[in-house]
Amino acid sequence: MTQRKFGRVPALILGAALLLTVAVIPAGAAPGQRPSAPLVAQDLDYVENPVDVPNPDRGFYRANDGMVVPVTGTGSGTVNVGDTRVTVGGAVVNTRVSHIYFDLRNFSSNALTARGVRYNAGYRAPANVSIESRPGDKPPYDYATHFDYWKANVLPTPRGTSQPLTVDALAYIRDKLQQVRNGDGVVIVRFDYDGPGFSWVDVDHPQDGYLDRSVADIEPDKDTLLGHIAQLKPILHEFEDVIMSVDGGWFGPWGEMHSTTFGTSPEAYAWLLDAWLDAVPASRSITVQGGAFLSWYNATYGTHYTFADIDQIPAPTPGTPEARFGFFNDSYAYGEDEGANYPDDWGSLSEGAWWPGSPLGDPDTYDRGRLMTWIRHQNNFYGGEAQGDETLWNTYPFVAWEASYAQTVYLNADYEDAVHDRWGDFEYTEESVGQEMTNAYQEPYTTKYAIFDPVYDGRTGAEYWRDRLGYRLVLREAGTNTWVRQNGTLEFVGSIQNVGFGNIVNKKNVSVVLKSRTDGTSYTTLTDLDARTWRPDLDSRASNTAAYRDLTFAVDMRELGSVPVGDYEVYLKINDPKETTANKRSIRFANKGDGIWDADLGANLVGSTQVVAADSAANVPVSTVSSGNGQVSIDFPIASANGKGYTVYLKELGAREPFAPYTDVNYNAKGAHIKKLTNGTTYLAYIEYDGGGKLARTTAVKFTPHKA
Repeated sequence: MTQRKFGRVPALILGAALLLTVAVIPAGAAPGQRPSAPLVAQDLDYVENPVDVPNPDRGFYRANDGMVVPVTGTGSGTVNVGDTRVTVGGAVVNTRVSHIYFDLRNFSSNALTARGVRYNAGYRAPANVSIESRPGDKPPYDYATHFDYWKANVLPTPRGTSQPLTVDALAYIRDKLQQVRNGDGVVIVRFDYDGPGFSWVDVDHPQDGYLDRSVADIEPDKDTLLGHIAQLKPILHEFEDVIMSVDGGWFGPWGEMHSTTFGTSPEAYAWLLDAWLDAVPASRSITVQGGAFLSWYNATYGTHYTFADIDQIPAPTPGTPEARFGFFNDSYAYGEDEGANYPDDWGSLSEGAWWPGSPLGDPDTYDRGRLMTWIRHQNNFYGGEAQGDETLWNTYPFVAWEASYAQTVYLNADYEDAVHDRWGDFEYTEESVGQEMTNAYQEPYTTKYAIFDPVYDGRTGAEYWRDRLGYRLVLREAGTNTWVRQNGTLEFVGSIQNVGFGNIVNKKNVSVVLKSRTDGTSYTTLTDLDARTWRPDLDSRASNTAAYRDLTFAVDMRELGSVPVGDYEVYLKINDPKETTANKRSIRFANKGDGIWDADLGANLVGSTQVVAADSAANVPVSTVSSGNGQVSIDFPIASANGKGYTVYLKELGAREPFAPYTDVNYNAKGAHIKKLTNGTTYLAYIEYDGGGKLARTTAVKFTPHKA
């Protein structure tokens, strides 16, 4: 085991006062009247293990693009439901994300339900059939003339019917999502009307085409489409626990939000995203392309942002509608910048810059770096699929630096192999990573170097990419009480580092679990930690202590239930608030060391403690806690408004020393008013009453004084 110096984290969190020496009470020693012992460092391994650690809501995904939703019947299609092992650039990856494309071609009269009879260069009208030639055309006539005959005479491609989703259609969608729930993964959901891309045609080469325009409008009318979203709303809420995110989808071939009339219309994106905001659970994000977001944002807030100043859009406040949008990039890290090479990214990052009439600004003002900066400010999902020839952006070392900057969360494991193989051929060393790069994203435009993390020295770029996609959590410090009473307060102080590229986007429950060393019985209660605040840093090295995030909490032992006296291991369990299973889809730390991960619990070992017998103090419930400027009011059923017999016990959250009496207190008919506290410091406090030998104690409460 690796024992880290315990003073580091408390010093970061609470200051030098926490570096006091404490006396550890051996097991069995009389604890006196204190409800818990001082905190001590835990003997754990705090070093990252550079191996694949599969986790929900991040990493390489498996595409499921054959899910044609039936009008009647059970339909077909096999879903990858998690725990699928694939090889990406030579690196073995255990995927936990499925990307399901629900193809609703049968529910739009404009959608092609099959490819039909495809015209090609060898096609000729029958010799005995007269065809009308084009001006100047002579027998045997050119392809264009035969194409005209083909369009007029070949049976038309079959199409769907604009109609509401049927009972069987909705059952099909539910069944596929239930398959994901039954597995060990999560799902990115997309709905489209052209999953195979039947509508993607180039009229400049009619021998390759089967329609008379470049991309057909395969979507139904607006009302039908919005009706489909309304029908899907209950299903999305029903399977909220396994939905990672929802693609904007619907418009264009493959649902990639481009090319059709709706797919190039700011007005259409405004009503589409409003409908999605209503239908998708508030806890889940909607991934779109930049033009869609700009269209919705400008329509919603009356602004006129374009690709020239998208980076000036204020970073969204959590809980606002704009904070719910992530970004998907179907040509991830491809293309060059603006200028002579524009828009050499296949309309991916730049989607919307070239729409008819340039509603989002002059295409020449498109700036790739500004768009990437907006993506970074969103702090949401970013990902897609890599493709294309070798460019600056999709090649090491820049590709890893940009992924950290943009906070990339997920990528397609199956596409494109040529890009993944280049990453696999790259040897990750200090020399190969430490190349000079120009940062074109934020002023001042200075030279940057990719940061070399020695943990991955000698490994491949694909291994580094596999492990760094999305979040990756490493426990860096841990301390807890040597012992705690059955009616005391269990405290934990520690730090965690997110060494991944991206964020934990979806809310997670962070629970503390006590597991008996005697019989394995476990006791669980929720903490107030928010895993979404464990943000990554451009420097993911262990030496960057500024990137350590607070992992400090306290819980009343009674919230765990009736915990018997004995020795216990302390675990942290991190999973979705609506998870329906005991141990699936829980987040696993990337620490070295045996026994850190308990698969049965779906939890990470963070320490151990001894539970000792409760004292005689009766429990007094706290009704309200109100913090103010250097003060706090704690309301509880008080027996004596003058405070006779009452004592406030106070400590800073995470301090190693035990609770101590605090005297700057006034009492009243509602409870206790504690004064002369430091604004911005988080405290723990409980009030104890000694009434003629009869002891009573409030629950320990946490609060942070602050100026109004």
